[in-house]
Amino acid sequence: MIVLLFLNAFASLISIISSILVLFYPQWMSKSQEVSTGERFFTQMYAARAVPFGLIVAIVPFITNIDNTVVKIVLSTAMTIQIIDVIIGFKRKEIPMIIGPSIAATIHGLTAWYI
Repeated sequence: MIVLLFLNAFASLISIISSILVLFYPQWMSKSQEVSTGERFFTQMYAARAVPFGLIVAIVPFITNIDNTVVKIVLSTAMTIQIIDVIIGFKRKEIPMIIGPSIAATIHGLTAWYI
């Protein structure tokens, strides 16, 4: 079980880091040659949500005095978000956007199941 908690935190950390990186390199997300102000705005909005939620997903499972139902809801939400990212990855035909979120969704789901 402890291994899943750390894998979950690691998956969240990767998500946090990637959302911060696209703040500086928005073309990584959009694949644009020239980044527009709209793309910069989108990456800022993305990071504004991804960083705090990623921290919650990483930390909440370690807090022992929280009801497991709350932890399961947080992890299930994270899993759902990652599944949606996989669907977007399929539509865009981007293998990294399929593989990474698939792994993260599996980790979040397994952690929610076994917590």
